[in-house]
Amino acid sequence: MGNLLTNNLIVLTIVIGVPAVFAWLLTLVNRRSKANLVNRFGINSQVYCGFLGIMLHEISHLFVALIFRHGIQSVRLIKLPHLHADQTDDLALGYVNHTWNRNSPYQVIGNLFIGVAPIFGCTAALLGLDFWLAPGIGRAIVHLAATPEQLDWQGSLQLLMTSPTNWWQLGLLLLLSLSIILGGFDLSPADYENSALGLYSTCGGLVVLTSLATLIGWTGWMAPLIAWGLTVAIILGSSLIVSILVMVLTFSFTDH
Repeated sequence: MGNLLTNNLIVLTIVIGVPAVFAWLLTLVNRRSKANLVNRFGINSQVYCGFLGIMLHEISHLFVALIFRHGIQSVRLIKLPHLHADQTDDLALGYVNHTWNRNSPYQVIGNLFIGVAPIFGCTAALLGLDFWLAPGIGRAIVHLAATPEQLDWQGSLQLLMTSPTNWWQLGLLLLLSLSIILGGFDLSPADYENSALGLYSTCGGLVVLTSLATLIGWTGWMAPLIAWGLTVAIILGSSLIVSILVMVLTFSFTDH
């Protein structure tokens, strides 16, 4: 009984809790940074600075919506907002309008993952950039997450130090990462509302599947899941740190 409760708590924390907490914090911080940019440089500055993240945000929604067989009505990966528009949709920086069958549990559950898809899409993009432009960083992150029961900080640091990177690669990595972080991790109220539609069904499904797997003694999937969750947490944690630094920097843009 103890293992049953523990495994369910671990699964719900990794799949639901960790992304939810980071999504809330990243949204809060990056929304403040965007507001500072808008106040100083105008409403379109958030698009110019975060264009890559905005497109990845919408691509993530679209990709997961297709996986869950939602009907795609219209897509726009990036657009300039209109501050004095009559319709609130004109303030959006991009959109994916989709429909679903309310009688299909699969499509209803999909709403949760579609809503938070940018968190995972942008996380994957950041990890991919690390491996492309600074392989040492990517290897260090994966190595650290590979042993969640005993984090090998020394091994990760060694991988980081023995993989030299050119200055232009680090500079490009910083610029692209900033654009992704600033424009991609800010979940809109519509994203949260959409996610809420599938939250209870998803939690129920996870509890049922985890309980069945635990009762029949199949727990080999727990270690890879924990390693995956730790990888996501490390990348999102670093994104949050950079986001806070960017927010502090943008405060200098505001008029005093």
